Amino acid sequence: MAGRHLFKQMAKYTVTTLLGTAADTVVLWVLSTYLLNGNHVEKYVISPMISSECAVLVNYLTAFFYVWRDRIAHRTKGAFFSHLWKYNLSCVSAFILKMVLLNAIALAFKWPAFVCNLIALCFSGFLNFAINEFLIFAKKDKKPQKEGPLTAGPDSQQ
Repeated sequence: MAGRHLFKQMAKYTVTTLLGTAADTVVLWVLSTYLLNGNHVEKYVISPMISSECAVLVNYLTAFFYVWRDRIAHRTKGAFFSHLWKYNLSCVSAFILKMVLLNAIALAFKWPAFVCNLIALCFSGFLNFAINEFLIFAKKDKKPQKEGPLTAGPDSQQ
């Protein structure tokens, strides 16, 4: 039963990270092709850093409100921002792996930045999923929050 749940979570995570991958790829392509296309550092380091943060924001929103929504007892602003900084921090480790792989592939094969990025994202995605599943959105994360709800529900007055 636990294996089935883990597979379901991985499937949801994989499908929803396609949104982040799309954001990452489009932003990287625009930056590395038109704006920061001068040297290797601009194209293969700075551009991926910016595009990666865009993907982190997109992926966090889908993770918080869809993939792991059942693991958050109360969706408050405090819970949202508490998970956000942890999520962003966890993405640093996945980003470091992505950057090492992206640059290794780029130097070895001389492929365009966005192609190297897609390959590297496949590997770093597994690491990111594990961090989210077992640390950031772990099942023990049902601590009650003291703030009001993040979104207005049927009981709130307007």
